[in-house]
Amino acid sequence: MNNNVTVFNFSGIYEEESFYQQDKSSCFCKTERIDCREIPGTNCMCDDAAVSEIKKRIEESAAGTAFAQGIHFIDSGNYHYMSAIITGMITEPFSLVVLDHHPDMQAPMFGAILSCGGWVLKVLEDNPYVRDVHIIGADRALIDKLDESDRAKVSFYDISDVRDKLPKTQYPVFLSVDKDVVRREELVTNWDQGEMPVDELISFIKELVSAAEVIGADICGECSPDQEGIDVAKETAVNDELNLELLKALIS
Repeated sequence: MNNNVTVFNFSGIYEEESFYQQDKSSCFCKTERIDCREIPGTNCMCDDAAVSEIKKRIEESAAGTAFAQGIHFIDSGNYHYMSAIITGMITEPFSLVVLDHHPDMQAPMFGAILSCGGWVLKVLEDNPYVRDVHIIGADRALIDKLDESDRAKVSFYDISDVRDKLPKTQYPVFLSVDKDVVRREELVTNWDQGEMPVDELISFIKELVSAAEVIGADICGECSPDQEGIDVAKETAVNDELNLELLKALIS
């Protein structure tokens, strides 16, 4: 994994954060922002035209052919489908490790549209290089609702399962982190959340980076700029601080 950081700005929330600025940390080589705010058809579901436009902007970015091997911040969980687009640029066998309160394996309601709630299933169906998928922290009630044949394609772990040992993989790892896996007492996202403490999340990432060949990573789970019922400025600051800690853990 290289130390390049790409920030995808869909909602505008990153305009209020500063973790990606060079004066915050010397741990990354360079940062690039890709503005996606005016692309229609991107909120929760990403239609074919939007996918094409996003890919075009990635191709025009400075990251070039090594894009997937960097660290990517992809806004709130509404845009977690970006993980399918990013991993679609990997050209070697890999294992997908996901930290998420949701399994993100819902079949699309119509057609084969890419969505934040079904991107893992899309990767399993369409990506010829993925060899195994490991999902950590997903709600067991949501897992039980999945189609049995789809559920059998993935290894699921409770948070307690990874406190003492990592998922077993024999391939390079792409790591995808949705911060809604973290308990709400420590961090607020725009989705319902799990029970993972922040310190356990950081420890897991450090251990994974140390033990496995992590070839790339992405992070989502920001709160929304117009989210009701919260102090947006306060919660954005908390997310900003955690993003910097996650970035340092990935490059430690």
